Amino acid sequence: MLLREIYENEYAVIAAHTDECRRQYRLTLSRWADKLGTDPTTAHLDSLTVQLYVAHRKATVSAATARKDRNQISALWTYCAKRRYVEQFPTIPQVRAPGRIPRGYTVDDVSALLREAMRRKPPYKPTPVPPHVFMPTLIRNCWETAERIGSHLALRWRDVDTLQRTVIFQAENRKGQTRDIMRPISEEQCVWLNQMRRPDDELVWPWSGHKSTLWHHFGNVCNCAGVVNRGFHGLRKSAASYVALAGGDATQLLDHSNPAITKNHYLDQTINRPRHTAIDLLPRLDLRDKSFGSPPKKPPEKPEA
Repeated sequence: MLLREIYENEYAVIAAHTDECRRQYRLTLSRWADKLGTDPTTAHLDSLTVQLYVAHRKATVSAATARKDRNQISALWTYCAKRRYVEQFPTIPQVRAPGRIPRGYTVDDVSALLREAMRRKPPYKPTPVPPHVFMPTLIRNCWETAERIGSHLALRWRDVDTLQRTVIFQAENRKGQTRDIMRPISEEQCVWLNQMRRPDDELVWPWSGHKSTLWHHFGNVCNCAGVVNRGFHGLRKSAASYVALAGGDATQLLDHSNPAITKNHYLDQTINRPRHTAIDLLPRLDLRDKSFGSPPKKPPEKPEA
């Protein structure tokens, strides 16, 4: 049986996967098919075959991506085992991904991105919104609200109130789909948004092209602005870091359930510098011997004969 058919017709439906989750599973199955040279079937759900693919992914992509592929195949394999499509349950080792220090954009970076986005007028064919306001308003809204790019692309005008200067992100369009959130936006952003106002049922940032092309356009803005491209998610990390630096509640801003998630994965330590570091708390060293580090003394000159 084709795993693609089992996923689409059964597992994705039973697990109530979102569109983005389905897209990720499809990518994993497609990459595995590329490696196998054929669409994976239940016959390929054995430890050696799967582990060879995971090892291949670890050698070609990041450990985090390889772990995602491994976990998705394992989850689908577990479902197949429970349904008796295969005899054995998965027995493949976990993929350990190293924890990286979160990095966001500095305020100077965000300013440079907005200046470049306002200056550039590329032909955004996949959107009816004027190109000179599409990218600047999107970047600024991600920065001001600290909400994910997926929620922004699903935002409709009925949830944007430029008089009250608020934006409501509906739970159905947010990661986890747990609750709505309301976020304030600046007066300047409201002025920008009013330039592209459309009917209430319309998307604020419609993008009919392939999703990856939006990231491509954003990458071009980063390159021309001389800013390291940290993706749209970097704006979320940046906003959280500056809010924490000012003494605000970054966990509440990001709507995280656990402050540890915010601290470990979102707060950029180069922005949100601790007020006291270990260097400040360590006692001072006694270095009264001044000879260390001094230039060596010249040997006495020999008298001339």
